[in-house]
Amino acid sequence: MPNFGDLLALYIERAGITDAELARSTGLQRQTIFRWKEGLTARPRYREDVLRIAAKLRLTPAERDELLLAAGFSPEEGAAIVARSAAEDIPLPAADPTVPAAANQAGGEAPAMAGVLLHPRRRLVDRPEWMMGVSVAVMLAVAAIGTFALRTFFPIDPTPPPATLVAANTLLPALTAAPTPIPTPIVAGESQQLLVIAPFVGYTSSDLRFNIAGRIQEALQEELGRAGLTEIEVVIWPEPIVNAAQADAVLEASRAALAVWGEYDAGRVRAGVSIPQSDDTYWVNPVDVPERLPLVINDDVPRDARVFALLALGHYYRNSGDNAKALAAYERALAQSPTDPATEASLQFLVAVLLPMVRGQTSQVLTQAIEHYSTVLALRPDWDNARYNRGTAYLGRALLSLDEHDDLGAAINDLSAVMERQPQRVDPLLNRGIAYYQRNGAGDQETAIADFGRAIELDPENYQGYFHRALAAIRTGDAATWQADLARVRELRPDYAAANNALCWGYGTAGAAAEALSYCDAAVAADLSGASFDSRAIALGQLGRYAEAAADLRAYLAWVNDTYPLLFAKYRGPQVEHWIELLDMNENPFTPDVLEALRKG
Repeated sequence: MPNFGDLLALYIERAGITDAELARSTGLQRQTIFRWKEGLTARPRYREDVLRIAAKLRLTPAERDELLLAAGFSPEEGAAIVARSAAEDIPLPAADPTVPAAANQAGGEAPAMAGVLLHPRRRLVDRPEWMMGVSVAVMLAVAAIGTFALRTFFPIDPTPPPATLVAANTLLPALTAAPTPIPTPIVAGESQQLLVIAPFVGYTSSDLRFNIAGRIQEALQEELGRAGLTEIEVVIWPEPIVNAAQADAVLEASRAALAVWGEYDAGRVRAGVSIPQSDDTYWVNPVDVPERLPLVINDDVPRDARVFALLALGHYYRNSGDNAKALAAYERALAQSPTDPATEASLQFLVAVLLPMVRGQTSQVLTQAIEHYSTVLALRPDWDNARYNRGTAYLGRALLSLDEHDDLGAAINDLSAVMERQPQRVDPLLNRGIAYYQRNGAGDQETAIADFGRAIELDPENYQGYFHRALAAIRTGDAATWQADLARVRELRPDYAAANNALCWGYGTAGAAAEALSYCDAAVAADLSGASFDSRAIALGQLGRYAEAAADLRAYLAWVNDTYPLLFAKYRGPQVEHWIELLDMNENPFTPDVLEALRKG
């Protein structure tokens, strides 16, 4: 029987959703899902977690029962459903190799853009989709096996404002902890979604009290009414919430989908938005001009409260797994022209993150995302996550362009700036190495190899560093390095199909066609799209199997025309057509000169 992690990875990939989306829609932590998939935790603790996953992934009854059995539970058919199982999580010794601890916070909102790695297959220069990959996420849906289920070049999860923004938003003293509120009769019904707003704590004189919770409630109700969401109720919690622990207790007691809470004085409001299964809180400033506080809170529901309501609503949608509605809410909030810099920066960032998730990874969408990130950086120049994301967006746009040089340079600049401030981060090293590899100018491969080597030093168990270094070593002709690195990849990730394709390419372009063929066959068997057929054709052509090689190249060109018709030249379309002509005349087009040119990219 397949183990739970393998089955889960298979079904997530087939469903085309991200780990983050699955986490948000099931109430699980993204790190938990990652650890299951990677075998770092053997099986789930609770049966209902598996059932929620099965429902989200739309498994058939037989598939659901297979997943339950792999998790150590009885099948659903004919079995009584219990609230909790005696099965326990069984952690394995290895730590999560690819996701820094900071990235596993905040209910899908990762403060560090962990896992935002470009996972190319082998020749990145003429295979952009190898570098884009999928997310899960970042920002996106898991791709079909034709792209080897690689991760996307965008954040798996949007990043909330860093702590420095909180300080910029408030002039208030830190709140002191208070007893957790006692659960009250305010509890969400079975078919109801509940949004809770707690009375804000005031630090003003006794004759200056503001009904902030009521104003935010009105704004949220107005936005929900516009959206026709009658099943969502916004209620006022009977007691103030003064810290994140209390907010979590209120969420659990009320089964609410979101809690709004905060504090104010005569010149500033600080509001927090907490969501279930989250370790973090979004701090925002719903009142953009301090001197307008009495007007905003007591007399009207103007733009400021509406901006905050839309921001909170966007967080609710994201936590519910509806990225399209979340994006619409954030965009509507931006359309209100918020004047508070921190609020605008947060909204610009969230819109940039969600755009490719909702509207696809196209050059036009990436351009829009880059513009939003640039606005964030104009407001907050030290926001490293925005700079990192912009760098990866430049890199992604380069892969979708015939003229990629300028975008690759911009990506290198942004990623280098992040590395200067955070030298221990692995993801900027990997992505900058990929940008150097892709640019392929004088000295770029050596620089890429150095970046990948440093990434391996920082994280020796991360197979991506070895894989990327192997690709660059193929270009430089360092056979000992690429063979050893790909062997290490296969040790760390035996199921990583791209390693077979890289071995096929490495041996094939080195003239060792017979040694390449078994890896080529394995790569093609794992790739039903046709994207890997050109690699095998190179080996077949050298072995004199001309008709088979021509058939593989025709399948490859069909894939190019279906997937990247505007990048036909970048995928060597005209050259491949010439190879087919020679093969049809029983001639081997893969001469030593051609092989060397292919190897060097």
